[in-house]
Amino acid sequence: MRRVAYLLVIPVVAIGMVAGLSVANPPLALAPPIETPYAEPPELPTVESLEQLYEMRDRLQADLDQASVFPNGDEAGIFSPPTAMLQTLQAVEIRIQVEETAKQNWNQAIRLANQAVTAQQQSDGSLEATEKLYSLWNDSVSSLKSVPEQSFLSQNASEKAEEYENYLKLASYNYDTARSGYLEPIAEKTGLGSDRVHITVCRAASRECRRLNGSAPPASPASLIKVPVAIAVMEKVNSDNIDLDTPISISRGNYTEDASDVWVGAEYPLRQVLLRMIEHSSNIATNQLIDYVGRDRINQILSDRGYRVTRVNTKLVGERTYPANAGVGPNQINTDELTEMMVSIYNKENPGDDELIKTLMSQDDLVLGHQGLRNSKAFWMGEKTGQNSKALGTTVAFMLDDEYYVVSIVLDYSGNERAIRETINAIANHIDKNGL
Repeated sequence: MRRVAYLLVIPVVAIGMVAGLSVANPPLALAPPIETPYAEPPELPTVESLEQLYEMRDRLQADLDQASVFPNGDEAGIFSPPTAMLQTLQAVEIRIQVEETAKQNWNQAIRLANQAVTAQQQSDGSLEATEKLYSLWNDSVSSLKSVPEQSFLSQNASEKAEEYENYLKLASYNYDTARSGYLEPIAEKTGLGSDRVHITVCRAASRECRRLNGSAPPASPASLIKVPVAIAVMEKVNSDNIDLDTPISISRGNYTEDASDVWVGAEYPLRQVLLRMIEHSSNIATNQLIDYVGRDRINQILSDRGYRVTRVNTKLVGERTYPANAGVGPNQINTDELTEMMVSIYNKENPGDDELIKTLMSQDDLVLGHQGLRNSKAFWMGEKTGQNSKALGTTVAFMLDDEYYVVSIVLDYSGNERAIRETINAIANHIDKNGL
């Protein structure tokens, strides 16, 4: 009777909040703020486990039982237990609910992860199997991220979530790939055979993608390698606090056959050199910018951003003329990473991306992506093309139904511009009618 009496003075809103945590078990970030009758919650003694909190609660309840006094010995009278003790008990009860919620989320995450491991071992590679695996890892990571930051399990949950996110990333990639079946018949229409066609298309906001041979490097990146060079230039500009109007000289050693208006021995603002690399696909400008940033730094920037395939190893060559200090080994890229670079740019995730978007929208060569989007509902938002004797390709950003998409396509050992245009048009129309 006494315990019932003094617990009734705990504010109803706080009790409701505790009960809500217990029944609904939402992530703490979604729970309503705790309202208490005091400006600052009482500071609890240092505790290191849920068991210690249980012991503290039991001691407080026992102390309140012992301290209870009724006026005139009449138990029907108004009971006024020690306020500070009640406040501490309330704080302990709330903390217990937080820790119990954290423990439930942790246990659920581990259980789902174990199920995912079993599902992986039993997987037959079907769409249903890949979807199940993705769902299990996604729910496991979500449970770990729902563990409140102030709980005892917070650090362990954070470390475990980082570990599980690697599995989730792979499961997500496989799930996206399993839903990419419509790309193969589109690729077959090029007449090249689907093994010579590399396609990756992504919705920028969600990063949901579809792909065909997207992880396999094409025969050559050609001028598509200029996109990662541009990213590295902007990274250097921002990290070193460089003004884009700073003039740079074009070394005579960087000469190769070029159709742009960039000349060796001349000096241009950095902004103009960057622009000419993209809009006119200037090889001279590209070679100078590779020297300006440095190959080691370019590749370190790419590695730091998570690109494991793309590497800038050599300068670009015209028909016959090799620049000085050309480098060793081929440049490398794949459509998965190229598309991810464009997604990052159009999501404006790094300083200087606005400048890169303006540069990509100034592309002079409009015969591939731009023309491919004609007779569709998509709006062209920028592009970079590339072509040499080994490959023809483009990466193009477009808007459809108020969402950004990026599609990258490269044909091995083909210069079939019409095939590129028809492929892009078919993808845009598929997204418009059926979604990604």
